[in-house]
Amino acid sequence: MRETYGKLLPGMSLSDLGGKLIVIEGTDGVGRTTQINQLKPWLEEQGHAVLDTGMTRSPLTGEGIRRAKEGNNLGRVTQTLFYATDFFDRLENEIVPALRAGFIVLTDRYVYSLMARATVRGVDPEWVRSVFSVALKPDAVFYLRLGIEQLVPRVVFSRGFDYWESGMDLYPGYDMYDSFCAYQAALLAEFDRFSEEFKFETLNASAAPQSVFSHLKIKILRLLAMDPPAPLAAMLASRAHAPAAREARVPCAAGKGAGAIDFDWTKGPTAARPGHSNGNTHGPVEDV
Repeated sequence: MRETYGKLLPGMSLSDLGGKLIVIEGTDGVGRTTQINQLKPWLEEQGHAVLDTGMTRSPLTGEGIRRAKEGNNLGRVTQTLFYATDFFDRLENEIVPALRAGFIVLTDRYVYSLMARATVRGVDPEWVRSVFSVALKPDAVFYLRLGIEQLVPRVVFSRGFDYWESGMDLYPGYDMYDSFCAYQAALLAEFDRFSEEFKFETLNASAAPQSVFSHLKIKILRLLAMDPPAPLAAMLASRAHAPAAREARVPCAAGKGAGAIDFDWTKGPTAARPGHSNGNTHGPVEDV
């Protein structure tokens, strides 16, 4: 049975979650969305049912978060709880049902991003871990890592600096460039620490997007080969072969005259014990 990082949402059952939960993590501008936009149709071409999701996509809170961020006075605790509500709603109404139906769930960021953002803003780390301890343990976490010196040009020549992504609420006396560098460096430090603790698979995001995509495909194919087909996939496969099987029987009949390293989330790493893990083997950053 699949596990959470410590708690369970009221009334939620974790039985029969036969799908796969795959997380693409990383700081702003590393190419997470680009990779998910390629992975989803590729997986569907392989015959898998796929749900893609990400932060602020909850119909309950997504619009409220966007409106709150239009101003510059969103408090750090309020921001954390806003994002937590968004995550809980998607977990209960999208992620868990999709996994139960045998889908592959691709998520653009997960609770690691939410914890990193809250922590660098000075929110109590133990409280943050307690809030997000209802999260399911993923089958794989792919961490796209990019250094500040490579990240800045990407952001400058794409969408430009954003107030919140630049951490201007943390460094009000800085100009936006200096604030962005300081904030993203702090996030990188948190992600690197999480990578060690939660055994992310780290990929070098400075490579060409197609190279990163090819590397992800290899790793995901290995992950999918580890387990037997999920219930939905097996059912669809059997239905797909059923017409051919029926056709093959007709002439014969006619001739006869017939008609998931375990963790205590709130206390950090502990000794491993049997249970669901994210299936990753942590190692150095891989060049792709």
